[in-house]
Amino acid sequence: MRTLLNNEKVRVLLLSALVIALLLAMPRLVLILYIKYNSGGYLSRMNDVGSGFLLKLTYSFIIAVLFLVINTGRKKFLLGSFRVDFTKFPHRMIVNLIVFAILRGAGAIFTVNEPGMPVLQKFNNFIFTISLVMEIILCILVAEIYMLMIKNQSILLRNHALQRSNVESTFEVLKNQVNPHFLFNSLNTINAMIGSTNERAKAFVNNMSQVYRHVLSSSRKDVVPVEDELEVAIAYIDMLRERHGDTLKIEIKKETKLSGRLLPPMSLQILLENAVKHNVVSLKHPLLISIVISEDGITVSNTSQEKKIKPPSTGTGLYNLSQRYKYLCDKEITIIRTDLVFKVSLPLLVAEEVNTSVPVYHSV
Repeated sequence: MRTLLNNEKVRVLLLSALVIALLLAMPRLVLILYIKYNSGGYLSRMNDVGSGFLLKLTYSFIIAVLFLVINTGRKKFLLGSFRVDFTKFPHRMIVNLIVFAILRGAGAIFTVNEPGMPVLQKFNNFIFTISLVMEIILCILVAEIYMLMIKNQSILLRNHALQRSNVESTFEVLKNQVNPHFLFNSLNTINAMIGSTNERAKAFVNNMSQVYRHVLSSSRKDVVPVEDELEVAIAYIDMLRERHGDTLKIEIKKETKLSGRLLPPMSLQILLENAVKHNVVSLKHPLLISIVISEDGITVSNTSQEKKIKPPSTGTGLYNLSQRYKYLCDKEITIIRTDLVFKVSLPLLVAEEVNTSVPVYHSV
């Protein structure tokens, strides 16, 4: 795919360079013909018009290719101790000016001063400079328009991928919540509590209701306040504690204020579900889960004690969560896996960072 895109870019740049060269060479051809046939033989030493036109066309084409490559490049590199960043417009302009100065100087050096033709020589130098400036300006404009089109196309593709990722992610969350296994475990937990105390059963049902309510209310939202997400996560944690008892240890550390911070909906629940689903949870090997909220984001970590028999899994939970972050705000989640711990860090977002240019529809 990358090779195809590069080939397409080369083709577009070459065609653009040819069009620019023709656009600038045609007026020169008209001017040459006009002077030749209205000078009364003054330009008898002038080269053949056809070969002169092709020479100027080739020269303009090479110049156009050079400046199009400069202005469509978006790379960074070191030039001695100076860092050249072609993603920044001022840096590209500096390079354009340097190359222009080199070409203008070369043109002055290689221009032949013909005796008896000082006026014509000055006129040719003037035309050369004006033509070069016009060609560079055209190349810069064409390059900026081309890169703007590429950027818009990239945004469209990202939004399309975000739609798909959100649909898959929401479907996965809903499926995990309403599948028979989840309901069976929840009902068994309620059944076990009914014989002991009604208060625990009521609390469990309330937590279960809160989780479902959040799933439904956030199904059409790209992001939700962290306070809401954390509140639902606590309800879900209480449900997990009722089901697993002392075999599950979960702690929450809050080191920063959450006002105005956002998260993709059900992010914490997905991480908690993954931790319980893929690790051994027993009295001999209790599972320890930690949720730490800081300025840098929310980190969910658990002791690494993976089950020998892997549970059925689509493997899309973390991938979809990563994709949602990438397309919503061009940020990435951090995943650290060692023999002792599995850790996922989610950046906290603010409204200004979230890309909501295209509405996202979820299946509920």
